[in-house]
Amino acid sequence: MNTPLTKWAIFFMIIVLAEHFVFKQMAYDAVNNLDIEQVLSVLSFTHTKDRGTYEIIEGEISIPLKKKHGSWLIEIEFDDLYEATLIIDTGASITALSEDLAFDIGLTPDPHNAPASFKTANGNTHAWLTHIQTVRVGEASMKNLRVAILDFSNHSAEGINGLLGLNFLDQFDWRLDQEHEALLLKSKS
Repeated sequence: MNTPLTKWAIFFMIIVLAEHFVFKQMAYDAVNNLDIEQVLSVLSFTHTKDRGTYEIIEGEISIPLKKKHGSWLIEIEFDDLYEATLIIDTGASITALSEDLAFDIGLTPDPHNAPASFKTANGNTHAWLTHIQTVRVGEASMKNLRVAILDFSNHSAEGINGLLGLNFLDQFDWRLDQEHEALLLKSKS
């Protein structure tokens, strides 16, 4: 039984077992030497971008809001290129953008959809419908969001470019934290 093949098989087994033991010992040492505060900081961190700060805590994203004239304003990013300020409108079934913003982004009416009628706080109006490839709020994003394009000329001087409606919000478990002036979003389970 002392053949060269047997010697190589035994040698190979020793190497594999030794490697297993070394990696097991390294993993044991790494776990025992973990800094719990460092681990928690990885699981719950604050991230800053040019457009604001938001926190991710146990899968929940906190996006800062600004209050203006009794409305909550939020910074949105479209197609990873364009930023806009929208009013969070929990009474709007669809997200609506200003005609100026739609033009800047390069949106055009969907030829398959006729203009639609909408009831707004300012009365009935007509809008055209289209889709945006990507809408991002903090780290939360949605692809192919249907939007209405409306006349927001009465808000353009204030830098408001539209409304963030329920067709975005209802894709998440969400709530407004008025005390901390934040929108909290969490993936639906």
